[in-house]
Amino acid sequence: MQQTLLMLHGLTGTSKMIEQFAKKINPDGCNLVVPNGTFKHEERGFCWWNYSFGHHKNKNNKIKVTDKLLREVQKSISYLIEKLPNDGDVIVGGFSQGAAMAQIMLLSEISSRISGLILLGTRSIEENKLREALTKLKPVPVLWMHGTGDNLIKFEEAIELVKIFEEEGWEVTKIKHEKGHMIPLEYHNDIVDFVYNIYSNNTR
Repeated sequence: MQQTLLMLHGLTGTSKMIEQFAKKINPDGCNLVVPNGTFKHEERGFCWWNYSFGHHKNKNNKIKVTDKLLREVQKSISYLIEKLPNDGDVIVGGFSQGAAMAQIMLLSEISSRISGLILLGTRSIEENKLREALTKLKPVPVLWMHGTGDNLIKFEEAIELVKIFEEEGWEVTKIKHEKGHMIPLEYHNDIVDFVYNIYSNNTR
C-alpha cells in the first residue's frame, strides 16, 4: 500500500524551509508532499489561513474562528487533498500553523486515511470540533513537541492540545524541550523513529 508523508510549514514559511527536515524524517519508499501554503502572507512566505504577526502582540492571542477563517481553512483543505495521491495512508505533520492545519485535516474527507500526526510547536484552534473528530476516528499515533521557551505559543497553552487527545483516548508521544519556537536538531532522530515506526507498521 502506498504511504505518504505530508509536511506543512509554519506561518510565513515556504516548502523550501521545511523540505530538508521533511526529507530527513521521510522513510525510504514513502511518498513525500511538502507544499507551499495556500495563501501569500502579507509580510513574507505563505500561510494556511491569513494571520497577522500583530496578533501575537496581544496578551490573549487565541484565534478567533470567523466565517472568513473557515472559508480559508476549507480552501486549504481542498488544496492539500489535491496534492495527495487518491489512496493510501497519510502521515500528516507540520510546524506551528502547519501543525494546526494538520489537526484540521482530521475533520476532512481524508481523515480515515491519516495514520499518524506530527504536531510541532502548535496549539488547538477549535477544541470542540477536534474533540468531536477524535471520538469518531480510530486513534492513530501522535507526536507532540513544544518548547518551554516558546514566546509565540506559550507552553501552557500548547500542552492543552495534548490533554484534548489524551482525554479522548489517543496516545501521544510527548517531547518537551527548553528552547523556543523551533524544532531542535537534537530531537530530529526521535521524530525519524516515530515516522519510521508508523510507516513500517503499515507496510503491506
